[in-house]
Amino acid sequence: MSTILVVGHQNPDNDAIMSALMFAQLKNALNDGNTYVPCRLGPLPKESALLLERLGIEEPRFIEGIEPPAKGEERQQIILTDHNELGQSVPGREHANIVGLIDHHRIGNFETSQPPFAVVLPWGSSCTVITYLFDAYGVEISDAQASCLLAAMMTDTVMLKSPTATDVDRRFAERLAKQLGVDPVEYGKEIFKSRGSGDFTPRQMVERDIKRFEIGGKNLFIGQYETVDGAAALQELPEIRKAMEEYRKEHDAAGVVLLITDILEEGSQVLLSGDTEVAQRGLGIADVHEGVWMPGVLSRKKQVAAPIIAAAH
Repeated sequence: MSTILVVGHQNPDNDAIMSALMFAQLKNALNDGNTYVPCRLGPLPKESALLLERLGIEEPRFIEGIEPPAKGEERQQIILTDHNELGQSVPGREHANIVGLIDHHRIGNFETSQPPFAVVLPWGSSCTVITYLFDAYGVEISDAQASCLLAAMMTDTVMLKSPTATDVDRRFAERLAKQLGVDPVEYGKEIFKSRGSGDFTPRQMVERDIKRFEIGGKNLFIGQYETVDGAAALQELPEIRKAMEEYRKEHDAAGVVLLITDILEEGSQVLLSGDTEVAQRGLGIADVHEGVWMPGVLSRKKQVAAPIIAAAH
């Protein structure tokens, strides 16, 4: 049969890593004759690396892109998790056949040559969707899998505080936490703390979790750096602003929006670089050097990307 790659988005966060890994494990457990290989498009987030090491789980394979098939060979088959937009996906995606999609984001410029297996639900985490699919297929979730799924749910929903968190997320999180004998929020805090404080350079703050959006015919990057100590991160503001501008120029982008999200204070300092007029309009803020504190803003998807996209129309 075939080897099918299961791959999350570029600059992977915990949900991108764990969704690729857990969905590949689910598909392999169903034993349909294919081999499903979890992949990543960048370095492991620290919390992912530490958890996988503790659990003894092999990390997803790093790939740089998809090559065109040699003459007479079939295209590589891939399944996308935690994204679908081309600008966030594996380089060379046009050379592959997309046979599956597991996501919780809007549908962007997504096209397939044949009907894929697609499950896209408006929940807080792709791993919530995958937990649901374990149930739907009647596959028991091991403690190691529960640890990975719950960790991704907690980071992607900011410990269920994000407006993207739904009752479905809460219900599955409670169930997985009960299986593990932990409190879901306390478990989430430990996952966030495992990232460390002050462990990231300004460049890493900018690029470790950044996504590209094509808005109004221009490329806009929206990044998010989540921390338990936002004040400490902002002490490096001049270097962060320099790193934002360097990233913008290197990637030929119109602008960069960066959220320094303080998990404990439950809000984000929003920094802008380059041509961000549409972002300023959508968010109702100005481009000032120190950035703008936006209380309650925890979700890039719902509270930042969505209003910016709406402002462009």
